[in-house]
Amino acid sequence: MSLVTFSPAAAADLDNIWDYTVEEWGADQADHYTDDVQNTCISLARGEKRGRDVGVRSGYLKHAVGKHFVFFRTTKAGIEVIRILHQSMDVGRHL
Repeated sequence: MSLVTFSPAAAADLDNIWDYTVEEWGADQADHYTDDVQNTCISLARGEKRGRDVGVRSGYLKHAVGKHFVFFRTTKAGIEVIRILHQSMDVGRHL
């Protein structure tokens, strides 16, 4: 199975990314960018894409999407997305 679940923090991250992108580049770009993030998560859950070890937390993986990283861990059913952080953010502080 390829289930994607989002932690409350990851869901808030995605909402904040959409809000910021709307302000800077408009609704079409915000929809496109957040769709890319969600589609990447689906591909990760299906095993079509792979994450790399984070090193900050045991069992956590990351995958780049645009200017962000999806931080996740694998589950029996698919993946759990923990956070979606901009590449400039301090990972250790936010995980």
